[in-house]
Amino acid sequence: MPRLSAAAILLLSALAPAVHAQKLVAETPAGQSIMTVGLGVAVVPEYLGGDKGRAVPVIVADYQHASGFFASTSSGIGYKTKVGQVALSGALGVAGSRSDRDHGLSRGSDALRGMGEIKASAIGAFGVGYEFDGGIGVGLRAMVALSHRERGNSYELGAQAPLFKNDVYQLGVFASATYSDKKNMQAFYGVTAAQSLTSGYKRYDTKAGFSHVNVGLNAQRKLNKNWSVNSMVGVVSLLGDAADSPLAKRKTAPLLAVTLNYAF
Repeated sequence: MPRLSAAAILLLSALAPAVHAQKLVAETPAGQSIMTVGLGVAVVPEYLGGDKGRAVPVIVADYQHASGFFASTSSGIGYKTKVGQVALSGALGVAGSRSDRDHGLSRGSDALRGMGEIKASAIGAFGVGYEFDGGIGVGLRAMVALSHRERGNSYELGAQAPLFKNDVYQLGVFASATYSDKKNMQAFYGVTAAQSLTSGYKRYDTKAGFSHVNVGLNAQRKLNKNWSVNSMVGVVSLLGDAADSPLAKRKTAPLLAVTLNYAF
């Protein structure tokens, strides 16, 4: 897959199973391993479609082994390899829950009262990508629910491109579109007859389709050999049945994140 930004993917995966962006944590040199840790803050909507924002802490813990094995708070535990300019990856991770109560840091909102909880699920993430000369990358990833399969599956098409890079600064742009199967769309944006009775929202049935897109910029400022400041600014916009859902009080919302990282 295209390289990932630990700050961006942590932020955006708080809203969806996973979202791709350019990697701004230290990249793994050929034949070497690297560990990156960091702390930061992000501003996100309380749930996809929610009209309130929320500041949440961001924790970066990303281990990349020279063999291709990785373990990360953002992308789970898995393996990646590259054959020429084609990248392949597979990982086991967790897709977070969504509550119908505002619990502060977790995804959820009092605006969803009566909708019930979407439970957290183990997921398998399987990706393929292609990197062109100059660092431009495109990729496709499937996020398959391995438990609580009633939440369905989603598929993400992503792209990233560097805009500027020198020994101190990096600037890149990323975009992704997420396709949700019928179960996934109904779980997050539909309203069943029973949910309508308990929540007051009108019944709303969905079908499979693109649910949302993300676009944004990310930047890195190296402080020295080990330390760097990473930031991301972007927007997430609902599409199709997701945008028309009675739960969608705000169709487009800003996304912001800043982290201080240490790589060794």
